[in-house]
Amino acid sequence: MYTKVSARAVSLLAAFVLLLSVFFTALPNANAAARGAWSPNTAYAVNDTVTYGGGTYTCLQAHTSLTGWEPPNVPALWKSGSTTTPTPTTPPATNGATFYADRDYGGKAVTLGTGNYVLSQLNAAGIPNDWMSSLKVPSGWTVEVYADDNFGGTKWTYTSSSSWVGDSVNDKMSSVKIYTGSPPATGVTRPSEVPSQIWTYAMNVDNKFGKGGDFALLLSAVIKKESSFGAGLPGSPSAGDGLMQVEPNTRAAYAAQFSARFGRTYNHSSEQDQIALGGLILDEKISRFGNIYNGLLHYNGGDNWYPGAIDSYGRPILADQYANAVYATYKGYGGKN
Repeated sequence: MYTKVSARAVSLLAAFVLLLSVFFTALPNANAAARGAWSPNTAYAVNDTVTYGGGTYTCLQAHTSLTGWEPPNVPALWKSGSTTTPTPTTPPATNGATFYADRDYGGKAVTLGTGNYVLSQLNAAGIPNDWMSSLKVPSGWTVEVYADDNFGGTKWTYTSSSSWVGDSVNDKMSSVKIYTGSPPATGVTRPSEVPSQIWTYAMNVDNKFGKGGDFALLLSAVIKKESSFGAGLPGSPSAGDGLMQVEPNTRAAYAAQFSARFGRTYNHSSEQDQIALGGLILDEKISRFGNIYNGLLHYNGGDNWYPGAIDSYGRPILADQYANAVYATYKGYGGKN
């Protein structure tokens, strides 16, 4: 036995169900919250917001964060910008150089801070290949635009804003370097004890980060301490960890960041890549902990190191002794920071 339901009643019921689904879909996650700065090993819920690298990101999928899963690296997990506070179309020029899709500062705008950006990094920031018709350059800044990826091809230099870059530059940007002031001079020389091939690799990394040679001095000091420029590797239980002794788990955690930064998959058998990965990690520690010395402490002792810390075997982690030795070598090489 059944009760006959009119077509009109069915239509009304369907409309009511649709209204409810739209209403509840539009409701924000009641548990969503502003979580402050992004950090690894943290559980995030959908619509949680975090800050990272000067930007705001909204969680798209609930997950527990890991090193290497920083918001810019995992667009499937994080969306740039807050769901409640719209990102300005044109960020303030003081935040960096602003690139525009159209002339006269029109169309899509993307602001980048100081640094060297290969094509993959421009793409990640929302800038496609062969793009840019005008740009705003803050007072005292320098922007170098390259026609090819990896800072190759024709270079155009801007020290002031340009409402139209001209036919020769229009839609031809594939990589870019941004400095405060003039481009850094590489007025450093190879320390006599540093092997020439290791110095070349260190300078390649330095150039990628736009450090002007000082970072190459620091990397050389770390390599001396970690592996005696490679002489200490044969027979060492850590031989597989390379010139800068980056542990396998750490290499895996930074694999995505390495690919994004250098535009290739990490190759552990390459001494160039060993130094590039170590440099990537060390630069992050310096930025996170405020200066070179603190960066060295946490490069050696880990993010959670503190005076008196011990490892899982109860042995003291002597990161302070490590930092003292490396920093002294770096200053002896002529380090400026």
